[in-house]
Amino acid sequence: MIPLVMIGMSQVHGNNVVRVSVKDDGKTIENCDALISNDPKVTLSVRVADCLPISVIDEKSHSFGLIHAGWRGLEKEIIKKTIELMQKELKIKNSDLKIFIGPHICQKHYEVKNDVSKNFAEFPETVLQKDNKEYLDLAKIAELQLIRVGVKKQNIEISKDCTFEDLHLPSFRRDKTSERLIVRLNVQGS
Repeated sequence: MIPLVMIGMSQVHGNNVVRVSVKDDGKTIENCDALISNDPKVTLSVRVADCLPISVIDEKSHSFGLIHAGWRGLEKEIIKKTIELMQKELKIKNSDLKIFIGPHICQKHYEVKNDVSKNFAEFPETVLQKDNKEYLDLAKIAELQLIRVGVKKQNIEISKDCTFEDLHLPSFRRDKTSERLIVRLNVQGS
């Protein structure tokens, strides 16, 4: 087994994507919401407490990425930017990608105001209006954005675990907690 190095990101709800390698051992990359690599010694790390942790894996090229995406990142097209950088620098094919969206807040508990939901007007099926309130489906937006950039629907797996409902998972919406779920990814696990 190859010894692994850990690389994290200082997430800011933006769309900055950084390619990392073993030279970044132990670093926390500043102003970053997605990391990509094809270095077998690298483990990527993201911290979430309602946002989407999105793992992107290309088994053919042994390339991988890890994305932190809340509504701001989705609005700023963090998924598209990540995959475009993987295409450019790691020579992946979008149709080969395997995606896993980890535990996140489900639509039922993600109430938003119209100033947020209007940003996703192109995906009306992701906004639920109920009792004069609006609820946003972050995972569905991510899925639709992934399909739009050429990822096959059958290659997208979405966790059913809701951070708000599962008391074992940290949820900022539920508890205003500083605790985070740490998600790690490396090519050895792909």
